[in-house]
Amino acid sequence: MDNVKRYSSFLKRIVTAPEPIRIKLLKSSNLNIIKAICELLLNIVQKNITVKAIVITQLKKHKNLLYKLFDAKGFEARKSILVGHPKIVAPLKQVLK
Repeated sequence: MDNVKRYSSFLKRIVTAPEPIRIKLLKSSNLNIIKAICELLLNIVQKNITVKAIVITQLKKHKNLLYKLFDAKGFEARKSILVGHPKIVAPLKQVLK
């Protein structure tokens, strides 16, 4: 969770940006930012972070992609999944206020 604290301002920018800009930001982000996004998503899915029910239902729409993201070996593979499906990060807007 250190990466989440360190890159919180950049994560907020990624989450609040429109989808074409979000793709560019994800492509240009380093592996620590990808790691922070994956940690945040994993902690929400495992219920280590309490969030509103709306966030959980929005993430359930992307359940297969989330499991593919968590099972991916290496952060380059995770980065390619996030760039290919940038809508996964949108529900984090509620968490990163």
